[in-house]
Amino acid sequence: MYRVLVIEDSELLRKGLVYTTDWQALHCEVVGQADNGIEGEKAILSLKPDIVVTDIRMPGKTGLEMMRDLVGKTEASYIIITAFNEFEYAREALQMGAVDYLSKPIEDGALERAVGKTVDVIRQRQEYKKFKGRLENIEDSKIMLFKEYLAGGGSIQENHVDVIVRFITCHYGEDIGAKEILRNLKISESHSNRLMKEVTGYTVSDYLQNYRIKRACEMLSDPSVKVYEVADKVGIRDQRYFSVVFKRLVGLTPREFQNRLFR
Repeated sequence: MYRVLVIEDSELLRKGLVYTTDWQALHCEVVGQADNGIEGEKAILSLKPDIVVTDIRMPGKTGLEMMRDLVGKTEASYIIITAFNEFEYAREALQMGAVDYLSKPIEDGALERAVGKTVDVIRQRQEYKKFKGRLENIEDSKIMLFKEYLAGGGSIQENHVDVIVRFITCHYGEDIGAKEILRNLKISESHSNRLMKEVTGYTVSDYLQNYRIKRACEMLSDPSVKVYEVADKVGIRDQRYFSVVFKRLVGLTPREFQNRLFR
């Protein structure tokens, strides 16, 4: 069961959220309540909830102030409650890592959807931490050096690269190469490769290969998955070629990598 803390200064709304929601069906339990940001912060530190449902505007300390003060002190995932005209606050909360937000008045089913989404995020995070822990035992795994590009500061060059990276993120499982990617995006190959190299350190083709193999490493953390299935899922239909690329980037064959994770 995932532990939930509800922080809301309106007693009527707070109790409504706590007592009229089928938390058990969401695989959750409410472990505490608070009516302001100051008490909410104390409760988060003492109760260590997995999910915090919190209002933005509260007396004493706002939800945003509370979130800022708790950076690095909790692994809780936040769901924010805002008034209809406070979207700027919600946007800031999302930028700080909140998973979702609810607008007052809260529509039927909105909380359940937000909690379900947050539980999925927590599960993915837990699986990734397990995977990362296993990877630490594979010291010669070169793929750990690959850094994924995140959206930049908004310059023309970074926006150009961001479009390419987003396309790769969405379509890496398809049977496409760098030329097809750039043809689909209708952008120049030489110009794109130069910008990609400047911003990420990789050409389009190199970034695609590294991204595919990193995703393959994550898939191979499931001991039941087959190498040929992973090759197909990351867009490399030839299993032998997949093994060659994997060995070059990781330093191990896919099977050796998988065996090393679970030995």
